[in-house]
Amino acid sequence: MLLALYDDTMRRNADVAGCARERTAQVSRYTTSTGSQRYIMWHDFAPEVAEVMVDAELAAVAGNAKVLMWKLYGHDVAHDALRAALVARGFSENEHCTLMACAVDDLVAHFTTTPIEVTPALDVRELTTPQSLDAYQEIWDDVWPDAPNGRYVDDYRDRLVRRDPGIVFFAAFDANAADAEPVTSGYMFHHPGAPYALLCGGTTKSKWRRQHAYTAMLTARAIRAQQRGARYLAVEASAASRPILERLRFVPLSTLTFYETHIGASAV
Repeated sequence: MLLALYDDTMRRNADVAGCARERTAQVSRYTTSTGSQRYIMWHDFAPEVAEVMVDAELAAVAGNAKVLMWKLYGHDVAHDALRAALVARGFSENEHCTLMACAVDDLVAHFTTTPIEVTPALDVRELTTPQSLDAYQEIWDDVWPDAPNGRYVDDYRDRLVRRDPGIVFFAAFDANAADAEPVTSGYMFHHPGAPYALLCGGTTKSKWRRQHAYTAMLTARAIRAQQRGARYLAVEASAASRPILERLRFVPLSTLTFYETHIGASAV
C-alpha cells in the first residue's frame, strides 16, 4: 500500500515544487522553471521498447532543459532494459539509494518520548529567503566540492522568490559559534494536501557527523510535515543514513538509482 501510494502521488501525479509536469501514457516529466533540469520520475512501458523510449525523451528534452535525470526504481517493470539503454546512451549512473517510509505521527511520537541531545548545541532554522540558502552552498561545497551545487541552490532560490508552497528548507547552525557556522542541511518536498512528504538534502559537514546532527534535522522536518498534514514521510536513503532510519522504524520500499546526462554533450 505504501509503495503504490508513493508511485501515484510522488511519481506519476506529483506536484513538484518549481517544476512543470507533463504526463503521457508512458512517462511523467518534471521540468524546473529555470530550465536547468528535467526529471523523468515515473514510467510505464515494456522492456522491449526501453531504447525507443529513452531516445524519445532525449529528443523531447532538447531546448527545454540543460540536464535530463531519470530516476529508476528497483520495482519498475522495465528496470534492467532501461538501465542498459541509459548507460549505452552516455547517462552517468549516480546515487544508489533505498526508498524508505514511515508514518509521520509515529516518528514525531518517538522524538517526543525519546528526545535526542545534540552536543555541541545546534540552532535549527527554517530558511525563507533566497539569501539564507547561502548556508546550503557552504555546507554542500564542504561535503561535495566537485559537485554542481550552485545549479541546485539557484533552483531553490528561485522557488523561494516564487513563494512556492511545495518545498520547505531547514539548516542547523553551531549555536556556540560567534559566526553561526552552518553545519547541516535538509529540505522537504510536500505539496499542500499530499499524503507524503519527501525528505531530501540531509547533508552534514564531516566534523559534525556522529553527533546527532542528522537526527536533529530529521526531527525538525518530521514536526513540520505533521503540521502541514502529511501522513507519511519518505526518504531516498544513502547507505550511511539507512541504518539511522531503520532504528527509527522507517521501512524499505524499493531501491533507487539516478541517471543523468547533459543535453548536447553525449546524448545519443
